[in-house]
Amino acid sequence: MAETGTMSLGLSHLFLTVFLFNLSHYMVVPAITDVCMAALCPGEDECSLAIYLTGVQQTVQSHHTCIIIVVLFLLVLNKKK
Repeated sequence: MAETGTMSLGLSHLFLTVFLFNLSHYMVVPAITDVCMAALCPGEDECSLAIYLTGVQQTVQSHHTCIIIVVLFLLVLNKKK
């Protein structure tokens, strides 16, 4: 495969995918709490269950992001060898 700088073109689609995922993720996350509140506690201004579930979901997503970054880093290192 052709090399461009230090990143090979074979892995560039993974970086683009991760970039697009993170971009869309940070556009959607602020609305998740409102959607959960409308679904779990319709007509109420406060709903601790919706806020709790939203926090758990965001925690799981952040752990997933950390794992994906490590996997991509290892793929790049293996591709260089």
